[in-house]
Amino acid sequence: MLTTSNLLLTDRRKIREEWKKSEFQLGVEIDIIRKWCKTQKHLPEIPCDNTIEYFLTNCKFSIEKTKQNLDMYYTIPNLLPEMYENKHPCRDNMQMVKEVVYMIPLPRLTEDLHRITVVKFKDSDPDLFVPVDYSSFLFRNIFEIKNREDLTLGEIFVIDFKYFKFGHVIKISPLFAKNCAFILEKVWSNRLRELHFINAPVYIDRIMALVKAFFSKKLQERVYIHSDMEELFKMVPRELLPSDYGGQEPSLDEFQRVWSEKFEENKERFTTLDTLKVNESLRPEKLENSEILGYHGNFKKIEVD
Repeated sequence: MLTTSNLLLTDRRKIREEWKKSEFQLGVEIDIIRKWCKTQKHLPEIPCDNTIEYFLTNCKFSIEKTKQNLDMYYTIPNLLPEMYENKHPCRDNMQMVKEVVYMIPLPRLTEDLHRITVVKFKDSDPDLFVPVDYSSFLFRNIFEIKNREDLTLGEIFVIDFKYFKFGHVIKISPLFAKNCAFILEKVWSNRLRELHFINAPVYIDRIMALVKAFFSKKLQERVYIHSDMEELFKMVPRELLPSDYGGQEPSLDEFQRVWSEKFEENKERFTTLDTLKVNESLRPEKLENSEILGYHGNFKKIEVD
C-alpha cells in the first residue's frame, strides 16, 4: 500500500558502500560540514544530517563542493526570487500545477541506485502552463522533500509529451531555460543520468535545441527519444513504472494523491523555508560576479558528471 512513508525508498548502506564510506567516516564528514555551517553566519540555519549526507553524496563527497552547493541552496532564492517566492505547495498556484501535470518521483531505485521521475501533462491547454510555477514545483518543493529523505546515485527522468503542445514550447523563454540549467548545476550538482522522451511530438527538434543551447555534449548524449514503449523498457525497468505504463507501481493519480498528503505533512517545513533568507552582509566572502552574473551574461553550457 502506498503511503507517505514509502514514497522514496532508498538503501543508504549500499549507496555509502558505493562511495566506500563507513558509518564512522560519514559521521566525520557530516560533522565537518555541520561545523563549517556554524561558522557561516550568513546562512539562516544548520541543515539536518540527512540533508548534509544528500549534498555530500551528490557532490561525490567533495567537502569543498558540498560547501558550495549547500551555500547556493540557501542563496538561490535571493538570486532567483521568481522561482522561489510564493511557491509553498499549499498555495493556489502550486495546487494548480498538480491539476495540470504529474511530476512523480517513483519509490523504488533502479539496480544502479538511480531514482526515476515521471513527468506528464494532464491537460493540453497551453494557457494553463506557467513555466516558472512548474519548475518551482520540482526544483523547490519536490527537491525539499528529497534532500531530507532521499538518497540516490543519480536521477532518471521520463518525460511524456502526449499532451505537450507547441503552445507550451513557445512559453519557455531562453532566460527561463538558463535559470533551470543554473539550478541543476549549482544546487542539484548535475546528477542527471538519463533523460527519456516518450510520445515525442514532431517539433521535438525545438525542444532539443534548448537542450543543446544549455547543456554539454555529455548530457545531450544522455537524452533518448523513444518511438514506442518497448524501446523505453529496454533502458528503464518496466516493473518500476506506474501502472499507466504497464508497470507494477500504483497509478499516477494515486501517486499524486499521496504526494499531496506528503506536502501537507511537511507544510510547516515549507512555511519555515519561506522565511529562510541569507544575510549577505554577514557572508565571509562575497559571491563573485563570475559565479552568478557571469553565468547569466553568457549562454554557458553546463557540464554533468
